[in-house]
Amino acid sequence: MQSLKVGHYTDEDQGTGVSVFLFDHPVPAAYTLCGASPASHELHVMELDAHVPYIDGLVFTGGSAFGLNAVSGVMQWFQEQGRGYRTPYANVPIVPAAGIYDFAVKSAMPPLPENAYQACLYAIENNPLQGRVGAGTGASVGKFVPHATRMSGGVGFSELVLKNGVSVLAYAVVNSLGDVRDGSRIVAGARLADGTYADCERYLLTGHEDVVSDLANTTLVAVFTNAVFSKIELKRIGKVAIAGMARAISPVFTHSDGDIIICASLGELHETELVISAMAAEVVRQAIVNAVKDSIILKA
Repeated sequence: MQSLKVGHYTDEDQGTGVSVFLFDHPVPAAYTLCGASPASHELHVMELDAHVPYIDGLVFTGGSAFGLNAVSGVMQWFQEQGRGYRTPYANVPIVPAAGIYDFAVKSAMPPLPENAYQACLYAIENNPLQGRVGAGTGASVGKFVPHATRMSGGVGFSELVLKNGVSVLAYAVVNSLGDVRDGSRIVAGARLADGTYADCERYLLTGHEDVVSDLANTTLVAVFTNAVFSKIELKRIGKVAIAGMARAISPVFTHSDGDIIICASLGELHETELVISAMAAEVVRQAIVNAVKDSIILKA
């Protein structure tokens, strides 16, 4: 999508990383917090009554709340480009960020500001990378069934384009408590010793109370469209797009998940809010499924 560049920094040794979304001009954006355990930075600038009407970029990171420090590297990059909200003394780049808890896979070393800066240097349009890259490097899915093994999560994206040129693009960093489903079929999640899926939802619905307690999760989603919308319209689109998360992850939005969805308008084409909302829900679902297409079983 024009006006959007995406870059990733991947640290396979530490099992973490950071993903950056850079806009070539300030854009309106809104967010919806779906989970109860978020790690976030500057989300309030996207509130409907916030003084600053736009954002310059967006960061998704590993390292939980520690990883949020990486956003300063993106702010430095924007500052060097002369970008940011103009104040009497300096331009202040407006860059919201959100993080996933990925310490359980390898180490407790979060991404650093210089890592995020490096991701900015690598950012390109139509970045094709998916899977265990960037903020999804240390992500995992299917985590609470005893004696079951989690599988890797990752970064996924999907885009739908109408005949009139209007497009909706979603990026997802999938680090969910529950399984990932494509329709009724589980495609990644808790795996039993015999190789079958434990089925997190069924486990709960059959009344099991014994669950693994060290739960730390979060699925982060960014939705971009080249159609023009206000912040309040983007807020409503985000509420509909949540359906895509619920279609692909089960269970979802739990007390152990910090799920967040952010919607941004990057262009000036015109389409109805209803159409874009339906498109957003579907690309979110597809992006989540795409994030785990090459999922592997992780060692306990």
